Amino acid sequence: MQKYALIFATLFLTVAGQLIIRARAVAASAGVTPDDRLAYLLAMFTDVAVWCGLGCAVLAAVCWTLVLQQATIAVAYPFQALSFVLAPLGALILFGEAITPGQFAGMALIVAGVTLSAVSQG
Repeated sequence: MQKYALIFATLFLTVAGQLIIRARAVAASAGVTPDDRLAYLLAMFTDVAVWCGLGCAVLAAVCWTLVLQQATIAVAYPFQALSFVLAPLGALILFGEAITPGQFAGMALIVAGVTLSAVSQG
């Protein structure tokens, strides 16, 4: 049971980090022209929230390392595909980003695949 808690902690931290960085990327882009990448990168990498998002990624890697001590890749890795569902849904809810019907269908296929993989583990 601990391995599943660690798998979901990895998933949560991965998605949270991406959403934090996306939020700050939108904010940093507001005052910068698209051609001024250096100013954008400087704004991003001097932003405390970006570092928190990167910290989430580091913590996710720590959790994943602990997962791999307890579970095989075949068991653990399919759950990570849920990040391709949760991150866009989070962006839809938090930022109003659009998701097309085709993307929703793809996300449904991912959930079906993860479910099938989990059920087939026995």
